[in-house]
Amino acid sequence: MSLSSKKRAPRVLVIAPHPDDEALATGGVIQEHLRKGHVVKVLLVTCGDGQRRGLLLPPRHFLRLGERRYRESLDALRILGVHEKRVIALGYPDRGLAHLSASPYRSRYTKVCAVPYEWAYRPGAPYTREALLTDLAEIFTDERPQLIYLPHPRDRHGDHHAVYLFVHTVLRKLGLAPQLRHYLIHYGAWLLPLGRYFDKPLVPPRSLRDHTHWLVHELRPHQIERKYQAIRCYRTQTQYIEDHLLSYVRRNELFDLQPAIAEREAHPRGRLIALRRGQSSARFRA
Repeated sequence: MSLSSKKRAPRVLVIAPHPDDEALATGGVIQEHLRKGHVVKVLLVTCGDGQRRGLLLPPRHFLRLGERRYRESLDALRILGVHEKRVIALGYPDRGLAHLSASPYRSRYTKVCAVPYEWAYRPGAPYTREALLTDLAEIFTDERPQLIYLPHPRDRHGDHHAVYLFVHTVLRKLGLAPQLRHYLIHYGAWLLPLGRYFDKPLVPPRSLRDHTHWLVHELRPHQIERKYQAIRCYRTQTQYIEDHLLSYVRRNELFDLQPAIAEREAHPRGRLIALRRGQSSARFRA
């Protein structure tokens, strides 16, 4: 059989608003995809260069923070089996994605209006809505992923919700229809109790259990251990919220195929969209 006639390996794209979201939500399923020979790439939309507790620090502090958090993701993903050449970092403003518009947005933290990192996908790209949409369109067109992991529309972090909207906007515009699996990170007091409960199951928040289509990925013991080791790489975060981060290391991971959202959601372009609610539940392995 010639190389050209071989079946193309399934392509998977994990989209993370910040460095660490990819490991928290998909650290186990990434390993399973790789075990099956799938091509996995990770897209970091921001480099996590914003931190409210240090808002009064100088801009150079936050630029260094973005560099550190990006390197932490590379280290964590290496443990999970993803080579750094398969990590795409866009470098858009942390805690600013929901504010992107036609005019360049100025980061409250780094004080810049364009991507400042030379290793980013497009250094110098302006912090605008159209620039981010253009980058996503180019990446989706080049990669043609059959499966995308992305934030849940009910996630209460502004960056996460914005990424969900931007991704859906671009997919509709391009006419692409990959399978979508939505993960939840920020949702009030969900995940209590905090800490190391690796033998406990991860279950959806009570308010989202009846109107969504949750998929459950069971982790193997060695996958749980590698996910734990990967999360420990995020030292800029574990020094403050280690118990919270380790709470995502459970015996399974959760993904929503048909997330229930409000009938009318603000669209990045200013239009309003409506999505149907899913009603069933299922279990799967990658």
